[in-house]
Amino acid sequence: MKPAFTHNWSTERISQRVFYVLIGVIVLVFGLFYLVGFDLPFIEDPAFKAPFFTGAVLVLMYLLLLGALCTAAWAVYTTLKKRGKGGRMDNNIPVKKLAYGMLFITLGLLVFTFLFGSTGAMLINGKDYTDAFWLRVADMFINTTAVLMVIAIGAAIFGATRYYLGR
Repeated sequence: MKPAFTHNWSTERISQRVFYVLIGVIVLVFGLFYLVGFDLPFIEDPAFKAPFFTGAVLVLMYLLLLGALCTAAWAVYTTLKKRGKGGRMDNNIPVKKLAYGMLFITLGLLVFTFLFGSTGAMLINGKDYTDAFWLRVADMFINTTAVLMVIAIGAAIFGATRYYLGR
């Protein structure tokens, strides 16, 4: 039974509405951040800026992270509940092996990019930031994101062109 607020909408339509709402909230918060009080001086050191809506941006980022983690946990739970713990084939595709393979590849990529992340000091707000762990973590997320984006673009190009290549 579907909730009453969906009006028997398809999953695609609901996800589009959620996407549009998220885009609207993000544009609003970042618009306020850049357009209202962006040039306010920092009280302790007027050489730095303290934008008025910095707190709103941080709260939005925390809420988006929490929402993403909750959605991921819910998706894993419902998938395991629906599929069970046994091996499963869907359309001759071993979905369990594929899911575990992607999990281990992603975790391996995160570990790899963490181990080879830069620990060089960064100049932040006029001071050197030298905490090696957090520098590596930041580098890990940036490099992992870049690699996964390249893989996604490659997969999209392959998917779009494989019919033209006669496969």
